[in-house]
Amino acid sequence: MNKTWLGMTAIGILIIGFLGFVFFFSSLYSKVYKGAVIEGVDVSGYKREEVIQLLSVWQKNYHNRSIMIVHGDTAFKLDAASIDLDVDVNATLNEVWNYGRRGSWWERLKIMRIGWQSGYPIALVIKYNENKLNSLVDQWKDKIDRPPRNAFFNLWTGAIVPHERGYTLEDDTFRLLILETFKKSDSSSIMLPVTVVEPKIIVDDLVNTGIHEMVSSYTTTFNSGDVNRTDNIKLAALRANGTLLHPGTIFSFNEIVGPREKEYGFKEALEIVDGEFVPGIGGGICQVSSTLYNAVLLANLKIVERYNHSKPLSYVPLGRDATVAYNALDFKFINNTTEPLLVVAEVEGNKLVVGILGNRPLKEAVEIKHENQEKILPTIVKKEDANLYLGETRVDQEGSPGYKVTTVRVVWLKGRQILREVLSKDVYLGEDTIVKVGTKTPPSMEKTDKKQKLK
Repeated sequence: MNKTWLGMTAIGILIIGFLGFVFFFSSLYSKVYKGAVIEGVDVSGYKREEVIQLLSVWQKNYHNRSIMIVHGDTAFKLDAASIDLDVDVNATLNEVWNYGRRGSWWERLKIMRIGWQSGYPIALVIKYNENKLNSLVDQWKDKIDRPPRNAFFNLWTGAIVPHERGYTLEDDTFRLLILETFKKSDSSSIMLPVTVVEPKIIVDDLVNTGIHEMVSSYTTTFNSGDVNRTDNIKLAALRANGTLLHPGTIFSFNEIVGPREKEYGFKEALEIVDGEFVPGIGGGICQVSSTLYNAVLLANLKIVERYNHSKPLSYVPLGRDATVAYNALDFKFINNTTEPLLVVAEVEGNKLVVGILGNRPLKEAVEIKHENQEKILPTIVKKEDANLYLGETRVDQEGSPGYKVTTVRVVWLKGRQILREVLSKDVYLGEDTIVKVGTKTPPSMEKTDKKQKLK
């Protein structure tokens, strides 16, 4: 009897204990575990509805938030609504609720122990319009970014133009600062993350070299009404301008001018790709490299690398162009003299002038001429046209010839030829003549065919 009673008592205790454990566990599982902290607020023991209520209050506050963007002595107000900034209630709730509920039991207990001891911080998840934020950052970047300008000699006045620092907005850092500042209740302003870029050549560098004489120069013209192409020419000229070359130094156009991408300030304009004129970022850059090529030739400097375009150009003679493509085709030359030289490139109106300056004028006379120039007649390409009658033809595109040309540099000293050098043998493609040929049957032939069929 006693044994039976003791057994039943033990079973009862186990059942009550189990039910108590289940009740306790169910109660605990329906609430946020101890140690969870959202943006400094302890939400231990909160139910899902209570967490949602808290996040909803913060959501309303976020809609009305604004921060100040400070640059120098100027401050600009930025509202959260301008980038559709909002609290992502569902995502934040999931982060809170998954605290202590993800991973193996051992991983869960380990995380909860950390939370009990020192708190488990959970970041507030926010959402925003990425396109609007990027547009805002791009607007600031357009205002701030400016490449450094080396000190150089003005080709028009001969005076030294002082160097200028450049500035770059760290756009990725700027995006993060905007978002993080909106999230922090104790922060309401940010300083624009701007990096100062120092010029490579300052005034003292030029003065110490003793450079003051024009060695050679070359001028090309362009259509200043083509705004994007003009801006690309100006930017490339600015980057090449003031480049100092000590004896033995190689000038690399791609290295000096840099990547032709929008993020570096270049714009879309027509350029030659695979023999066709197509829109591309950096169109117009080759006019700067070609103008420089001619100045280098006239300065009697050694060419290291140069490529011609696939088609003739309007701004330089045949055989005197230099095409470039970043990471593919470069224009390089070396200062093969015993004294320093300075590259100067300036834009005035619709003129691009590139000069090579040194300590003294060039003693030799340099002549660039063509030999064995050969015209390549355009190919006639016939294309069927169902709108023209049989026997009818129409020229749809007038062709233009291509050329083969050998370019030679001849150097004279005191009336005596001291050097004759073949610079290049170039081939330029022409434009095909496209002729439309009719395939449509004339009405008279249709009648004849019908009569023959009736017979």
